[in-house]
Amino acid sequence: MLGAEERAVLAEENAYGEPGADRRLRLLGTYVALSLRPAAGAWERCAGTAEAEQLLQAFLDSNAAEGPRPLLVVRPGPGGLAVRPGLEVRPESGPAGAKGLFFLRTGSEPPGPDSFRGSVVCGDLPAAPLEHLAALFSEVVLPVLANEKNRLNWPHMVCEDVRRHAHSLQCDLSVILEQVKGKTLLPLPAGSEKTEFVDSKSETVLDSIDKSVIYAIESAVIKWSYQVQVVLKRESSQPLLQGENPTPKVELEFWKSRYEDLKYIYKQLRTIKVRGMAKLLNKLQSSYFPAFKAMYRDVVAGEDQQVFSQMCLTQITVES
Repeated sequence: MLGAEERAVLAEENAYGEPGADRRLRLLGTYVALSLRPAAGAWERCAGTAEAEQLLQAFLDSNAAEGPRPLLVVRPGPGGLAVRPGLEVRPESGPAGAKGLFFLRTGSEPPGPDSFRGSVVCGDLPAAPLEHLAALFSEVVLPVLANEKNRLNWPHMVCEDVRRHAHSLQCDLSVILEQVKGKTLLPLPAGSEKTEFVDSKSETVLDSIDKSVIYAIESAVIKWSYQVQVVLKRESSQPLLQGENPTPKVELEFWKSRYEDLKYIYKQLRTIKVRGMAKLLNKLQSSYFPAFKAMYRDVVAGEDQQVFSQMCLTQITVES
């Protein structure tokens, strides 16, 4: 909500706006000026471009009764301000660490010319929204949910369901963040810490491990196998199929990236926790243990093949 100073600025902007101009654009510009503090005239230059005009009119005039709510993002750009119709994982340009501003339509009817109250909400947007969301979730939401005082009256089934969904969301965020870096993260299932020091020779292993943990581990093996196959099936010829003409440097970068990804996966499979999970599946004679071994062999074979391919390509490039 705007304070007294902001409302005064807004009233002045509306009072001296150009006749016939869309006053809602002045409203948006006021919010941008108060939040981002751009250079004088930056908003007018940005809003005056053909691309921005189209995006702004679509945001302000579209009927939001059906489908997703219209979203508009304003970020600092190299030449001033840039308007986007949605979120970007990593902004393509603009000062490093510079925040943006988002506008979200909350009402189905287009906002009025005098106020956005009840129809549009706005707020600051971090420079890296995914990283910000992941940190917020792990450092604020999860500790609140983990505190037993906050769920004294919750039934046990509700607690378990919330815990499972929270862990799943945390894993999804972690996987996406690593994908942005070109790496494949194998998310550990809930309860995997209990398998870190599993004694494969113990006859009471079934009694010491909860059945839900075993189910989570077997589900993780399925998900990991799919992730590994996605990496192994990537082809350097994909740019050719898309009509591009990649250079030898692009080919080398592809194989280098693929090798680094496979090495990253291999290191994850060699951790104590994952080895404990494999020992547990083997001890239980789980039908998913052969799938785990096959996945491990595929990663090792893919890594060896990767090294050979990269050496050959490097040799070819040097000779040419």
